[in-house]
Amino acid sequence: MQKIVRQLYASAAIAGAALSPQVQAAVVTVNFDGPGLTGLYFAGDSFSQSGYTMTADFDAGIVDTAAALGGAAPSGNATQFYSGLNDGGLIMRRTDGGLFDLKGFDAAFIPLDPAAPGTTVMAALGTYADNTASGVAWLFGAKSGNAFPFVNYSNPLDFAGFSLLKQVEFFACSFDGTNVCAAPTRNNGQFAIDNINLNNIPEPSTTAMLALCMLGLALFSRRSAR
Repeated sequence: MQKIVRQLYASAAIAGAALSPQVQAAVVTVNFDGPGLTGLYFAGDSFSQSGYTMTADFDAGIVDTAAALGGAAPSGNATQFYSGLNDGGLIMRRTDGGLFDLKGFDAAFIPLDPAAPGTTVMAALGTYADNTASGVAWLFGAKSGNAFPFVNYSNPLDFAGFSLLKQVEFFACSFDGTNVCAAPTRNNGQFAIDNINLNNIPEPSTTAMLALCMLGLALFSRRSAR
C-alpha cells in the first residue's frame, strides 16, 4: 500500500512539473496589432488585448502605424503601436484583476515640432497589491536622421522590481541630469510603445487545485486498473 501511495504522489508530482511552466509563467505580449484597436483614445478611454486593459491617462493616445504621426513618426517599427500624446500616459492592468510581472517593451520618443528644450525620458511606474509603487526611467534612443528609433528595454536588472504588479503606467517626463520628472515637459512628454512583455501570475489556489486534480486522476487510474 505504501508503494502505491508513493507512486501516486510521484505521478502527481511529475504531472505538476509538466504543467508548472505554463501555470507559473504565462507569458503575454501586448503588441497593439489588429484593426479593431486602431484609433484615437481620449483620456479615460480604454481598450483591451491579450487579457489586459489599457487606459489613456491625462491626455489622448493613438493606436496606429507610424504613418499616422507624419514627420514626428519614430523609425524601426512597421506595425501598429501606441502613441501617448502631449503629456499623456498609458495605464495597463490585467482585465481579470490578477497580478503580473513586467519584463520589457519597445519604445521611442515622439518630439514636438519644433522640439521643446531639455531631455525627455521614458518612464514606467509600477503599483503593487499593497498600493506601494516604484518606477524606473530610461533614456530614449538617440535621434538618427530625421527620426527617433524604437529601442528595446528588457535588461533584467532594470525590471527586477516590476514583479507582482496590479498596475503599470507608461509615460515620458523631463530629466535635468539628476532628477526625473523635475520640471514640466510642456506637452513634450510624447512617446511610442510596443511589444510589452508580461508574465501573468496565477492565483495561489490554482497551483494547489491542479496538484489535487492530478493526484485524483492518478488515484482513479489506479483503481480502474485493479
